[in-house]
Amino acid sequence: MGRVEFIRVMDEVPECEVLIEGYPGIGMVGVIAVRHMVMEFGAEPAFVMKTEDMPTAAIVHDGRVYPSAGLFVSGEEGLAFFYSEQADLRPGIVQEISESVADLAREVGVETIVCLAGIRAPEPEDEPSLYYAATSERAAEPFKDVAEPLERGTITGVSGPLLLEGDLRGLEAVCLLVETPGTYPDPRAASKVVEALNEGLGLDIDTSKLEEEAERIAKAVEETMERMRRERVEEEEEEAPTERMFV
Repeated sequence: MGRVEFIRVMDEVPECEVLIEGYPGIGMVGVIAVRHMVMEFGAEPAFVMKTEDMPTAAIVHDGRVYPSAGLFVSGEEGLAFFYSEQADLRPGIVQEISESVADLAREVGVETIVCLAGIRAPEPEDEPSLYYAATSERAAEPFKDVAEPLERGTITGVSGPLLLEGDLRGLEAVCLLVETPGTYPDPRAASKVVEALNEGLGLDIDTSKLEEEAERIAKAVEETMERMRRERVEEEEEEAPTERMFV
């Protein structure tokens, strides 16, 4: 066994045309988006990922246990999903994950890999901007009307190597990158990339739960900032010198 192993848990894995990837990164955008799609489509685990020196957590949703990392499939939609709730960013591990996922993609008949990631930006006043980076014009075509080409930059995590490994195996590969402050999990940004997938791939994924989650997080962040502001004011008042009055 290498440092990364994918254990098959489904007897017959249906063929899938598209694989969508989300790995922990800036704003946890890819993880949030892919987890949401897995639950919305009722995708089933086909391969469970085990990583050296990192225990596999059990993720519970509506009373059912799911693996925290692996490849899930939705045969009806012809979609495969790879995501991990936990991040192992050791370079060698990241490379092995990318190579293994690209191999599995070919094994289940995938033609196109779509990676999802966040790109750090200040808190947007309106909708966060969306960008794409692709290994070919064909891979980019579905998203040219919903995203702008990324002029320059570096794509790290699993997404970057996976784009290259997919290309080496003759697969089309594209990454959607959405703006996010990156200081907290950002379901609003995740909703943006899911909407892009809806339009680019002709899907029909409800994003209302992501929007509700975004509102809850925004409220919690606002309350935290207000509490910190009050505490700072109180500290300043306590540290201020006491004025003495002489009569």
